[in-house]
Amino acid sequence: MDRASRMLIFALALAACSSMKVQTEYDRTADFKGYRTYAWLLQQPGPEQAPEARDPRIREAVFRGVDQALASKGLTRVTPDESPELLVAVHGWALNRIDVQTYGYHYAATPYGFYPTMATPAVEVRQYKDGTLIVDLVDARSKQMVWRGTATDTFNPGMEAQKAAEAVSKTMEQYPPPK
Repeated sequence: MDRASRMLIFALALAACSSMKVQTEYDRTADFKGYRTYAWLLQQPGPEQAPEARDPRIREAVFRGVDQALASKGLTRVTPDESPELLVAVHGWALNRIDVQTYGYHYAATPYGFYPTMATPAVEVRQYKDGTLIVDLVDARSKQMVWRGTATDTFNPGMEAQKAAEAVSKTMEQYPPPK
């Protein structure tokens, strides 16, 4: 099997295994059915956030996904001066990673015994990112966070927008929390 075939199989195996992890935490005393309106807490992301979180196209995709999810659950978006019941904030981080795999070792006799030796070694280098998206819902009256959804996953460069949309969708499936 040539290297291109192995890489294709590896990429397909990665795509088939969605490793996205979604966690939520919430205020168990909050009346989530009582929330009918929300507004965005719009703040420009700082330098501590991932470049993807600062990319206007990705931010817009995240905002649109959250808007659609909340609308499908009966909430209406209003402006901050219209006294919303919930405030929504999003945050994002990503860490660059490099994975290096070397293949092609075998054991052979040497003057010192049987030791691993290289036989046409193959080295695969894969660059990827570990990303985190956080969606916070804050009670506008008390200014206390009532719900947080966190999605974490690994993604390849160029897949940021697709993974962000998937993260929003999977995270917002968990809102409102079960009683």
